[in-house]
Amino acid sequence: MTDLKDVAIVTGAASGMGEAAARLLMDDGWPVLLCDLKTGPLNHDTKNAGGLAEVLTADISDPDFGQTLLAALSGRRIGALIHCAGLSPTMATPEHILEVNLAATIRLVNTVRPHMAAGGCAVLFSSSGAHILGSSLDEQINRVRTPEAVSSLHALATDSGSAYTISKRAVMLLVEREARAFGTSGARIVSLSPGIIDTPMGRKEMEQQPIMHKMVEMTPLPRTARPEEIAAVAVFLCSPAASFITGTDILVDGGKIAVLVGAARQDDLSGLGE
Repeated sequence: MTDLKDVAIVTGAASGMGEAAARLLMDDGWPVLLCDLKTGPLNHDTKNAGGLAEVLTADISDPDFGQTLLAALSGRRIGALIHCAGLSPTMATPEHILEVNLAATIRLVNTVRPHMAAGGCAVLFSSSGAHILGSSLDEQINRVRTPEAVSSLHALATDSGSAYTISKRAVMLLVEREARAFGTSGARIVSLSPGIIDTPMGRKEMEQQPIMHKMVEMTPLPRTARPEEIAAVAVFLCSPAASFITGTDILVDGGKIAVLVGAARQDDLSGLGE
């Protein structure tokens, strides 16, 4: 069981899922290190956190971010990491999306692994899009084990949308590979795959990709998720109640993938009857 003297780290903590996760962790009494590029919202949170919040203003894609993070920890063990920071398809070029969503995540995992507390957990955000992509590219993606090797995926990521889904599929595979190494210190690592969320990033994607509205309408729960609903699952995964969950992905998508998988299965069955 983690000690609440251990620190929780939240990346992308200035808004959306990161902000919601940080608030829930502080409600549970965790001391939280809030990491983001933006200083304003984070500084506001520290004033209302009862001394539980510290701010680290830094870019996770900076190759030196790991050393900056360790300096901020000042020798404390990591009881929880909720890694929300990342780029959506409309935010950057394919190359930059792969750099931020994957290369920076690999570096972050390498940084925190030796400093995880027994009973601690790292939650990395993937996406339901990684489930839509499926396993067809897993062999190529799974060869990428270092930040430097991420450039080998440029040929597969022909646009920003494919770069996003490939990067998130790679996060799922990273978690599978890392589970044993985290387990040697009694720690866990999990990925979490949300569906469409009502955050500033999610709303921007829906404005630019009208098909996302149709995807919301077709799900069993035909609405976007609230950030708190996703954050609550991430915080649960860091709690003792989830102490036997590691090396896997948790899908929190309102049933979107279930509908898509069911439709594909029906198509396959129809084909058999022809």
